[in-house]
Amino acid sequence: MKVNINDEYSKLKSVVVSSASYFDSSNLAINNETIRYYAEKGSIPTKEAILEEQKQFWNVLKNLGIELLVAEQVKEAKGQMFTRDLAFVIGDKFFVSSMRKENRRLAINGWNHIIDQIETDKIVKVPPNIYLEGGDILVDNKTIYVGISERTTVDSIQFLKDVLKEEYSIVPLKLKPKFLHLDVVFTIINPNLALIYKDGLEEESYKLLNKYIKIEVTEQEQFTLATNVFVVNPQTIIMNSIHKRIEEELKKLNLNVISLNLTETAKDGGAFRCTTCPIERE
Repeated sequence: MKVNINDEYSKLKSVVVSSASYFDSSNLAINNETIRYYAEKGSIPTKEAILEEQKQFWNVLKNLGIELLVAEQVKEAKGQMFTRDLAFVIGDKFFVSSMRKENRRLAINGWNHIIDQIETDKIVKVPPNIYLEGGDILVDNKTIYVGISERTTVDSIQFLKDVLKEEYSIVPLKLKPKFLHLDVVFTIINPNLALIYKDGLEEESYKLLNKYIKIEVTEQEQFTLATNVFVVNPQTIIMNSIHKRIEEELKKLNLNVISLNLTETAKDGGAFRCTTCPIERE
């Protein structure tokens, strides 16, 4: 199997996804701000609702000609539908993440039939003493942005430099406390455009992104994961239908927006980008 990711926006060919069949709303760990908020409102998502949203999203991807590589379900593994965190590709290297939360580490076992198709010398396993998750990695050609967050530690920077050598520039972006991953506050749409929640990044990190024209999202839009869109080709973006203002801003730039409802999925802390792990872009 070919692995090739050089940016966040070239035409997508294949992506790893995973069913939400494992999801159990009666056995959720109420351990993050988002799910606590919905628990207090009596609005925790159901498995049935998430599966229906997932079905609609997967159908759109298939209709766009994208190959879906479906990970197998793993007993007792949490967060399996959020495939972005478990692995990531930079260039022709497939990285297996080192997950901070023990109950999420088992999920990668459901990828064995996928990983077995990748050339062994292309696979890089992040050492267990370094925490590095895919939601904190954004690729923009020879620049790799790494979120230093609740889930990814600063020693991951040197690890990536050692693996990637001088071919790439590794840019750490420090998130403010409470934000789980980089892609919930910053997403690259094309070489010149990004969605960003300014208050999610430390000021010095925000300044490192001056090359991009930025569509700023509000605090409420960020809470409902407005930055967590999915770019499937240079002209097409899939995003949540609740974010009408951002949709209109993107359309003003002549971008094609596919608007889908993923509101129930987002209540569990991830949206379109979180539930997809691209393997190959053209």
